[in-house]
Amino acid sequence: MKKQLIQFNEKKHLFDRGDKIVAGVSGGADSVCLLQLLNEIKKDYGLSLFVLHVNHGIREGDAEQDAEFVEQLADSMGLPFCLVKKNVPELAADMGMTEEEAGRYIRYEELENYRERVGADRIAIAHHRDDVAETMLFQLFRGSGPRGLAGIPAKRGRIIRPLAFAGRAEIESYMRERGLPYREDKTNDLTEYTRNKIRLQLLPYVEREINSRAGLHVAQAAEKLTEWREYIEKMGQQAYEQAAEQRGGELRLSVPVYEEQEKVIQGEILRRAFTEMIPGAKDVSQSHYEKVGELVHMEPGKRLRLPKGIVAEKCYDCIRFFSDEGKQVEPTYIECKIPSSHIVDSNGTIYEFSVSVWKREELEGEIPQKDYTKWFDYDKINSDLVIRNPREEDFFVLDENGGTKKLNRYYIDRKIPRRERIGQLVLADGSHILWAVPDRISAEYKVTENTKQVLVVNRERIPQ
Repeated sequence: MKKQLIQFNEKKHLFDRGDKIVAGVSGGADSVCLLQLLNEIKKDYGLSLFVLHVNHGIREGDAEQDAEFVEQLADSMGLPFCLVKKNVPELAADMGMTEEEAGRYIRYEELENYRERVGADRIAIAHHRDDVAETMLFQLFRGSGPRGLAGIPAKRGRIIRPLAFAGRAEIESYMRERGLPYREDKTNDLTEYTRNKIRLQLLPYVEREINSRAGLHVAQAAEKLTEWREYIEKMGQQAYEQAAEQRGGELRLSVPVYEEQEKVIQGEILRRAFTEMIPGAKDVSQSHYEKVGELVHMEPGKRLRLPKGIVAEKCYDCIRFFSDEGKQVEPTYIECKIPSSHIVDSNGTIYEFSVSVWKREELEGEIPQKDYTKWFDYDKINSDLVIRNPREEDFFVLDENGGTKKLNRYYIDRKIPRRERIGQLVLADGSHILWAVPDRISAEYKVTENTKQVLVVNRERIPQ
């Protein structure tokens, strides 16, 4: 499999020599196989590997043993290890998602956080060929269109899936031949879950009764659809950039530009508009696409209500998307004296922020890697600190080299819709953002061995 992985990488250009890669490792056969293979080629490619494991707080007892197993595995390979503990059932309820959806969202979020923290180039996920086939069938049965049927790409942005060339049987054979241990997730054998039914019942039946290579053929079809989808997305992005204009919290789409596109590209334009303005793409149905398409041909002033309080309105030469929730949110602007504490409402959630300054030698241990407590070099702060909402000119420093990034670009990369960005909180030193709550901090203010005074900021959620 090592040779196959190398060939697959040469074909798909998943990673380059010298890359830093964060591997998401659950402890199951797939992720252990992924880590083992990456570790085997590490010296050949000059790779730096990092291991992250997320404890979802669901399978009590087993979850702790999974985490311990992965930590020991990483330690045996001499690789840095990061454990993240989350209460997924509670977070799922807060976010209005199923536990499966919330778990997936949190895994990717934590992988990205860790990637940024260690300065890695890629995030490696252990999806394999059978996962691609199962996902395509699952989406087909749900009524998904071409985007959903394209399945799981081997590479998208920084996310790579080096095992997408291999099937489950190949992976398990590789593990057996080398006597490699792994953890069994008992929920994988429960047929209450639709995906498990496809994996345990449907595909085995089809391969036994119709075509023994059915799973492979489905995965190959998904790969071809992925190529088509990527091309359509590229053309759709170009058309969207021509059609879209941001005005404050509004989005306007040029009707003339929209109408000159092919129907499939029109759909891509609307998809990007919905993603920008409506949190939670699952709330947007095919009927919303059709109704906005009809709105284009109506007289000015006609309106259509969309999910999450968004309205689409026909103007003379554009479709205007805006929020119509009927309430004005008071902007946040709090000057932070040292020491002090402040109660802040962030998009309906109440937090208490406390700020204080300590001498470096008074603080014990390493800097906490938490989303609710941050340390900063107080001596580098140039003006009075303020907790406020984002502004257009805001920026932060990316790394030790001094490269900067616009805060608005950061929110776009994190896929935070524009209407949610105005309610985000930042800790600011003028236009320089120390902390984009809850996770991103500016490298300019990081505590170093030369730091004499440390600004400690703690954020605690207040139950309502």
